Amino acid sequence: MQNYKIAERCGVMKEDIKKYALEYTFGKIEETAKTFRRLGETYYETTGISGQLLLVADVLEECVNVNLYSEDIDKDKARELVRKCFLAGVRVKNITMIYGENGVAQLALSARTLGKTCISARKIIMVLKEVLGQDYYIPGSAETLITDEFRHYLFIREARFKMLSGVARRGKGTSRFNGDNFLISRLECGKTTAAIADGMGSGKKAFAESRIVIELMENCIEAGFKEKAALDLVNAAYISGSGKGLNPVTMDMSVIDCDAGMLSCIKMGAAATFIKRENMCEIIKSTTLPIGVLEKVDFDCVTKKLYDGDYVVMISDGILDNIPGVEKEEKMASIINEISVKKPAAMAEEIMRKSLKYNNDKPSDDMTVLVLGLFDTYEK
Repeated sequence: MQNYKIAERCGVMKEDIKKYALEYTFGKIEETAKTFRRLGETYYETTGISGQLLLVADVLEECVNVNLYSEDIDKDKARELVRKCFLAGVRVKNITMIYGENGVAQLALSARTLGKTCISARKIIMVLKEVLGQDYYIPGSAETLITDEFRHYLFIREARFKMLSGVARRGKGTSRFNGDNFLISRLECGKTTAAIADGMGSGKKAFAESRIVIELMENCIEAGFKEKAALDLVNAAYISGSGKGLNPVTMDMSVIDCDAGMLSCIKMGAAATFIKRENMCEIIKSTTLPIGVLEKVDFDCVTKKLYDGDYVVMISDGILDNIPGVEKEEKMASIINEISVKKPAAMAEEIMRKSLKYNNDKPSDDMTVLVLGLFDTYEK
């Protein structure tokens, strides 16, 4: 703080001070990462300690290597944005476009109301659509109410593809507990992450164990970790608690880039995933081990291109357990391919119903179906 004041007295601009402070912080994080990596390499023979130290180093280096760049928007558009916001009762300044690694645009600005009133930040979204010709939304962690004092606001450009989801769940037998847990998370980088964690067995214990994994994964994703780092962290944390009698948990994760229309299907001991497209259904299988078995995370990652009208169908193994025979995945692909409903929620329920029909409507295990539908918002 003292150095900050001295710098101000010396005539250094506040923005420069912030820049120097940011560079200093990143430098310290980078040095800390190097320290953890050296310690990990030093204790290489002590496998458990080494793995966790190197994992921390990876996470810290990932934080440092985030690539962001910013630029001012076109002057004419900026003036038009200021004018239209003023007419809507809002004064704006410091308008900046921020771009992430995958090119997703975020618009940052400062705003306040003209009088002693409060206005929803959605007013600015309407102006952005009118001036820039693109849809924006407010991230969950951002300010949503404009007051009579200048505050910072963030708006993120809507991705090209709109994602709709639906889920259907049943517990084993007549149990009201389902040992599966799931998440659907919309990320600020233009991606949507969906995951199913399947606890060993069924009932309360399986539910509690899969919930630990899904909550850890959700926290990592919300913190901005990439998939590999998140899986490493979750696996390490879960293994550290395995002495408390925790059983392995399967993890099925789909990461969809809603701008590029790309799917990354990540599996750790999970059941097959299906991509439904017009009159075909593709199967993605895996032979990996669940979370909590090996200290070094074991997973498969398959990348697929998605198109307008495609559906990604994720299931827990309970869905396949009802189907007789050996080629269960192929039979499920045929079932999914025959479904004509378009809404993801209705599709999930229909898959559940058809699976149960094979076992006289009695679930032989916990069952979860998660359907993600991808729809192109660009004009055709």
